[in-house]
Amino acid sequence: MTAVFASAPPKLPVWQTVRASYAIVGCNLRQLARICWVWVLIMALVYIGLDRLAETWLKDFAAQAHHWLREIAAALPMPVDLPFLASIAVAWHRLVLRGERVTQPTYVRLDGVVWRYVLYAFVFLLLERGTLLITALLALNLAIEADPSTRILIDEVLAAPAATGATMAIGLLVLPRLSLVMPAMALGEQLSLRCAWRITRGNTLRLGMATALCMLPAVTLAILVPLLMLLVLMWAWMPVWDLAIQLSQSYAYAVFVALAYPILTIFGVTLLSLAYRFFAVHSEPNQL
Repeated sequence: MTAVFASAPPKLPVWQTVRASYAIVGCNLRQLARICWVWVLIMALVYIGLDRLAETWLKDFAAQAHHWLREIAAALPMPVDLPFLASIAVAWHRLVLRGERVTQPTYVRLDGVVWRYVLYAFVFLLLERGTLLITALLALNLAIEADPSTRILIDEVLAAPAATGATMAIGLLVLPRLSLVMPAMALGEQLSLRCAWRITRGNTLRLGMATALCMLPAVTLAILVPLLMLLVLMWAWMPVWDLAIQLSQSYAYAVFVALAYPILTIFGVTLLSLAYRFFAVHSEPNQL
């Protein structure tokens, strides 16, 4: 009787894949500009409009809400971004995986493929941000039921780190494996969430590390912006909160976010494409 052994799952070469992601973006900057520029312009206008609405409608709520809960709410990306980012991502996946280049001077795509991409991206967003909010609310409930002497400690020390840690765990250990369906969707190929999870088994930490490295530019920017705020504060002698409000509600900041977000996240989109190519090639056709 012949024993049947399951084949070992392929191991993603983290550093090679990350280097390739950065190299591909660097070699296709003109193509990236052609894919992005119309959507970036639209996103800038949308951000400006939403910032004006937020300044009018959310002023009273911001004054009364719990401070760390305000910070969590402010960090949530808006679903209105998703169609723009999905359209850019679909074109980029097809460029990386099939060599399809956008030749027309303006690129605008909102077909069924893009909307399916938006739907999955929205589900992943709910999974990640839902974890953030649920963890934060649980910590808040624990603080409310605790003794007054320990309430501040739970509120300040436990709530925000717990919410952030849970979100990072979902974003780095779960979503990179499930998100393999995104490049398949952009190509019009079939890959279920279950199959994406199966063919990436044994690569949770590898995909998490690669994702973290490819999101490093965006994380660095997120750290530098508050640092620049602090430097301006030291120069202008303005209260921190007043300065943050003025900068976050300015037109310049709205345009800056609209420009930076699709450009910086393109490294992650490239990584998804390369990971899909790696795991799809090493998996059996009938598994997909």
